[in-house]
Amino acid sequence: MKMKFPAHFFALPLGRFLLALVCALVLALVLDRLLPPPAELGVTPEKDLPLYSQPFGKGHSPFYPGELSTPDGKLVNWRAVPGALNCGECHLKETLEWATSMHAISDLDLIYDSTVRENTAASRAGKAGHGDEKGRWCESCHNPLGTLAGAVTLANSVQEIEAMEEGTACVVCHAVNRAEPLAGNGALEVDINGIFRYSHPALIAAAPSRHVRDMRARRSHPLMGDSALCGACHTEIRPTSVNAATPPLNLQDTYSEWRQSPYARAGIQCQDCHMAADPAGFVAALKRGERPRKTVSHRFVGNNYLLSNTALPAGLLSALRGGSPPGLNRLYDRAAFKKELGRTNEAVVALLREAAELRVDAVPGTPDDGVPQLRVFVTNAGAGHALPTGPLDQRYLWLEVQAKDAMGNTVFHQGRFDEKKGTEPPDAVRWMKEVYDTSGQPERRHLLFDAYTLHYTRKPIPPHQTDTVNVRLALPPGVQGPVTVDVRLWYRIAVQDILRNIENQGLGKVDVIIPPLLLKEVRHELAPRALSGGGSGARGGKS
Repeated sequence: MKMKFPAHFFALPLGRFLLALVCALVLALVLDRLLPPPAELGVTPEKDLPLYSQPFGKGHSPFYPGELSTPDGKLVNWRAVPGALNCGECHLKETLEWATSMHAISDLDLIYDSTVRENTAASRAGKAGHGDEKGRWCESCHNPLGTLAGAVTLANSVQEIEAMEEGTACVVCHAVNRAEPLAGNGALEVDINGIFRYSHPALIAAAPSRHVRDMRARRSHPLMGDSALCGACHTEIRPTSVNAATPPLNLQDTYSEWRQSPYARAGIQCQDCHMAADPAGFVAALKRGERPRKTVSHRFVGNNYLLSNTALPAGLLSALRGGSPPGLNRLYDRAAFKKELGRTNEAVVALLREAAELRVDAVPGTPDDGVPQLRVFVTNAGAGHALPTGPLDQRYLWLEVQAKDAMGNTVFHQGRFDEKKGTEPPDAVRWMKEVYDTSGQPERRHLLFDAYTLHYTRKPIPPHQTDTVNVRLALPPGVQGPVTVDVRLWYRIAVQDILRNIENQGLGKVDVIIPPLLLKEVRHELAPRALSGGGSGARGGKS
C-alpha cells in the first residue's frame, strides 16, 4: 500500500521540513559524488626546496632517520595544512581537550625543545655533523607536521604556519593510512596532501560522508582505534645514522610491552584506556574483570602530571608549555582553558595511581644478625604496558622507607627525596634505565644522540606482575618499639638534570624542582619482639 500525501501537505510546517530534509540528503549525495579529487599538492625537495638537506644517501626518504612517510614520497605542502583551529570551529569540545594534552605541545614543551637542541647542537654526535638532520629522528614524533613539510633542515625555506605550531595536531593522526609500530620513530604513512580542501565550511555539512572518510573515522578506518597507531611513536629505536658508535638502541618499548600483555590478548587497545573519558575508572573496571563501555576524550591522558599542573605559577606553566595554548581567545578564553587543564591533570594523576599496588610484609623470622626485614611487593595492577614505561632514563619509580620509634623519632630512612636538590640518595631502590656515554659517564640530560650503553637499576614491571624488594631495617641499638614503618612508592616524570638543557641553550634559568608524585603508601608496625629477633611481629596496614 502506497502512502499518499494530500496536495496541501508540503504547505504545512512539517511538510516543508521533510521536503527540505529530503533535498539536503539528495544534495549531499550529489556533492559527495561530484566533488573533485584532491589537487596534486606534493612538494619535491629537488625542485621546490633545492636547499633541503638529505645527507644520508640515496634510498632514504626525505624524513630519514625518522620513519614518517607519505603515499607519494613527497613532502607535505605546508601552505595547505589544515590546523587544529579549523577543526575547532565545529569540534570545540575535542579541540579544547586536545589543547590541554601533551600532544598539543609535543614540540613546544620547553623541556623537550631545549633537549632536542642540545642533542642536535651540543652533543658529540650532533657536533660530528648533520645534527639538524639527525634531529628528524626526534621530530618525526614530536614535530610531525614540521618534519613532513621539510622544516627540519638547515636552510629553512618553509614558513612556520599556524598548523606547524600545534605539536601533534588533529590532522596528523586523522590522515594516517598505515602504521608500522615495531619500526617506531614515527613510522606512519600520512596523507595530508590527499585531504580534500573545501572552498567553504558549509560544504562539509552538506556532504559529511566525504569529510568522514577523509578524517579516517574509526568506523571506516579501524586503524584509528588500534594500538598500532600509537605504537608508531611510542617505540623509540635510535638508528646508527644518528650515532655510528653503537648498533641500534631500543630506548622506548611501550608498544612491545603492550603486545605481550594480557590487555593485548583481550583486545584492549591503547585508545581504550588513554582516550577514555575517565581513564582511571576504565582501568579500575578492567581490574574488577569488567569490560566497561568505551568512551572517547581527546585529552590523551598519560603520565605528564607536571605540565598539566595548574598549581604551578601561571607564567611558569605557560613558559614550560611553550606559550599560550592554540585557540586561546579565538575558540575559548583563559579561564576555560585552565579549568580544562585542571581536569586533564586530575585524570593524569588518577590514572597513574590506578596503575600500581603496594603491599608490605615482614619476612618470617630474622637473619642471624637480628636485623629486621621487610618484604615490599610492587604490582603493576592496571597498566597495559610496563611500569614505568616510556623514556626510562627520565621516567622512573622509587621506594621510600621510613621507620619511627614509639616516640615518633625517625630511626631509619631510605630513599628520602631532597626537595632542595631534587634528588634521592644512592641507596634508593629505583626502577630506571641508566644511560652511559662512550666514556662510561652517566648521561642524565636525555642526550640520547650520545648514548652508548644502557643499564637497568631495576627492570620495569610487566603488566599484572609483581616485583619483590627486600629491605633491611638497620635500626640503631635499643630502639623502643613498636616501630612504625611507612613505605611509599613515588613516580617522577624527569630527573632534575634535564632542566640544565634550558639554561645551556640560553633560554633562561628554570628555578624549580621537578616534583615527584606519590602513587601509593602503606604503613606497617613492627612489634618489640620483631626488633629482638623473635618472629615477624608485623601488623598489616592499608594503602
